[in-house]
Amino acid sequence: MRIGTYNIFSFRGFPGEEAAKELGEPNSPERIKHFTGVFRELDCDILALQEGGVAAKTIQAIADGLGVSVATFTSPCYWPGHLLSRYKIVESRTFSHFVPGGVEPPFSRCCGAALVEAADRLIWVVVLHLYPKSLEMRSKEAAILTDKIADLAKDTRYIIVLGDFNSNITEDVHVALGDLGFVNAMLAVGGGLRPTIDTAGKKRSILDHIYVSADLSHTLRRSFVVDAPGFRSDDAQEAGGWVHSDHLPVVAELEL
Repeated sequence: MRIGTYNIFSFRGFPGEEAAKELGEPNSPERIKHFTGVFRELDCDILALQEGGVAAKTIQAIADGLGVSVATFTSPCYWPGHLLSRYKIVESRTFSHFVPGGVEPPFSRCCGAALVEAADRLIWVVVLHLYPKSLEMRSKEAAILTDKIADLAKDTRYIIVLGDFNSNITEDVHVALGDLGFVNAMLAVGGGLRPTIDTAGKKRSILDHIYVSADLSHTLRRSFVVDAPGFRSDDAQEAGGWVHSDHLPVVAELEL
């Protein structure tokens, strides 16, 4: 089983103004065709997306083009998440909701989970995008995530948590997952952490991660950050140059 996570920068391409010259409007056929090709190249059985802010018909058209199911996790703000899956999606849940008064709630970007049926087992896949601006808020999100995982574990001991963590590896969310027995795929079988923002015009950062529960950890075979042409560039800011997103995908392979 091949799983991946990708902050897709609202399907804009990076820089967005350069990508728009080729891709057109946000929900254009050209943009649908392009990102269908991008996700096909990743060849993931399960692909989590963050900052997936396009029309429902657009993500559905992409899923249809790939021949996969899709679960969407709404955002209280502007950054919904999606899960594209070759496996049957049995159920999905959203953990973040709009509140009145201009208050940004925990998981204001997105957080949700989809129950997939894969290799004769049920697996909860948690897609998250943590808050970028406040360590205190991310600590609150870590506590909520811990409670949600406890609920999900009542259904199955096979759980994957992946997405844009917007945090240092020493922060509460990573510590909490480690305390629960979760294993970071890149640390376990990827040779160590690598930058997942690493293209011209952006500060190098390690933000995107894949964690698997203890009962899946022995199935990990390899993990890597995708930095092939189109995903990463040293000259994306030059006239006419652009890449698929400002983030890089992280992929892990498991033998179930």
